[in-house]
Amino acid sequence: MQRYILDTKTKYFYKEDLFHIKNVMRMKSGDKVELCLDNKCFLASINIGETVSYEYIEDIAFEQTLNITLVQGILKGSKLDTTIKYSTIFGAKNIILTEFERSIAKLKNSDHKIDRFIQIAKEAAELSHREMIPHISVSDNLKKIDFKSFDLVILADEEEKELSIKDIKDKISIESSVCIIIGPEGGISNNERLYLKNIGASLITLGKYIYPAEIAAISLLEQLK
Repeated sequence: MQRYILDTKTKYFYKEDLFHIKNVMRMKSGDKVELCLDNKCFLASINIGETVSYEYIEDIAFEQTLNITLVQGILKGSKLDTTIKYSTIFGAKNIILTEFERSIAKLKNSDHKIDRFIQIAKEAAELSHREMIPHISVSDNLKKIDFKSFDLVILADEEEKELSIKDIKDKISIESSVCIIIGPEGGISNNERLYLKNIGASLITLGKYIYPAEIAAISLLEQLK
């Protein structure tokens, strides 16, 4: 069944969804859809006239998932599009795009790009039947992120050979707020590694294989289910 996430400000459909309902799906009054608002979803009946409205039918069962924030090093070209899409599908609830010392790319015109990232995340959330669009923000420095607000901070570090996510999973409960950190294409610097160690981050290996920076988060998100 088609799912739409409503605009939290208007509690109504986004403009592009109105077009999708009328012109792509060619829905008729009485057709049923799943709608999500404020992280909860419900079954609704569509009414199509001069405008599109909906009538609530019943709640959809809610399954609590882990509160995961992804801190992702800024990447070149369209690689961030891939990261946004698949980290949303695999359950990230917040995404912070961050410059690292070895970042090659810079996020210019960030307001415009964040609007596009939000649209990518929205489509991915609806496709995967998530209840919400991840909150997406930008930080120009790793040290400006409030890591103290998380119960657990995890850095995927290719220099770590022993500790894996399985070794620290017992520290995580469904109520935990977890931050996972993925560096840019060039990886993290020794200064950044030391800083994250000093704030109590757990440095883990993703295994014997090295993943491209744009999809490395998927491995962690999948294991944290």
